Amino acid sequence: MPSPGAALGRLGLLTIGLFDGDNPGPGHQTTLEIIELGERLGFDSAWVRDRHLQYGISSPVAGLAAASQRTRRIELGTAVIPLGWENPLRLAEDLGTVEVLSGGRLNPGVSVGAPMHLRARRFPRGPGARLRAAVQLRARGLRPDPVRHGRKARTGPGLAARR
Repeated sequence: MPSPGAALGRLGLLTIGLFDGDNPGPGHQTTLEIIELGERLGFDSAWVRDRHLQYGISSPVAGLAAASQRTRRIELGTAVIPLGWENPLRLAEDLGTVEVLSGGRLNPGVSVGAPMHLRARRFPRGPGARLRAAVQLRARGLRPDPVRHGRKARTGPGLAARR
C-alpha cells in the first residue's frame, strides 16, 4: 500500500467469472471480455479465482490461455490453484503452455495441501478418485465449508455439520 499522496505503482483486477450454471458459455466469454477491458483501461494484471465445486471459471488455466490470445500486455494470474486437486505434471504442462502463449505474462498462484473443506474426510487414492469422491459428495448435497483465515466462517448443511 503506498503512503498517502503517493501514486499506486501497479493495479490489478480479480474475477471469479460468475455465470449461469445451466449455460456457462456466455459467462466464460464475459470473463474474457472483462480481462480485455482491464487491459484497455490500463490495469497491470488480471487474476482469475480457482475454486472447485463452486461457480466460476471451470478451468482458470484454459481461460487464461484464451485470454492470452486476446491481450498483449496485461499480466495474467491465478488466485489460487489448490494443488491438492491437481495432477502436478498436467498442471505444469498447462501452465507452461500458457506461459509460452502469453509471451511470459503468466503469474500462477497456488495453495498447497489438501483442500481445506475436505481435510477431515478420507478419500480413495488413484487417478481421478478424489474428484469422483468430491462429485459424489456434491451430488448428495454436501457443500464445501467456507473457511476464512484458517477458521470456519459458519457451519450449516456443509461437511462440518455432518462430521
